[in-house]
Amino acid sequence: MPVRTRRQRAADAAIEVIAEQGMRGLTHRAVDARAALPPGSTSSCFRTRLALLDGVVKRMRELDEATIVRIPPHAWNSRERSTAALVGLLEHWLGPARTRTRARMELYLDAAAHAALRAGLDAASEVFLRMAADGMRAVGVPGADDAARMLVAQLDGVLFDALARPAPADGGAWVRYAAETIMRGVPLSDQEHEPGLG
Repeated sequence: MPVRTRRQRAADAAIEVIAEQGMRGLTHRAVDARAALPPGSTSSCFRTRLALLDGVVKRMRELDEATIVRIPPHAWNSRERSTAALVGLLEHWLGPARTRTRARMELYLDAAAHAALRAGLDAASEVFLRMAADGMRAVGVPGADDAARMLVAQLDGVLFDALARPAPADGGAWVRYAAETIMRGVPLSDQEHEPGLG
């Protein structure tokens, strides 16, 4: 695992603070304590609260992009492959990245009052949105941009539900069902597409 910089350590700790205590709990001092950094370290990296929030959004984008690039390049060539890709993403965002997912939800709620913060969040989600739209377009999905936006909206709904309500007894089966339900709304052909073919 690469050694994290002090800024990354502070941003990661801020994500944890937001996830556990909400936006009200986010202070430079709380981040220092969570990251086990000397007092004043977070302030030296992020001078203001808004700068800290911007650092959090950029860090989440960095981590999310590292996850998204692992999606198979031809995931949209068949319904089964695309469903499997969504299952993998949901399992990751509700498993190892659950804290980050919860913090993102908190940030979106707060972003209505901070246009700059909202722009950063939208830019982060644009990466997955563009990848999904490009993949759908490559296999001939009509209205690929709109279909990708709806897919992202449904994924966000599934993630919110999973965070806000008690988990089903068989969480794995529920995640698979959610992914299959979302993909039924995407007008993919039942024919598997070979890479490079229409």
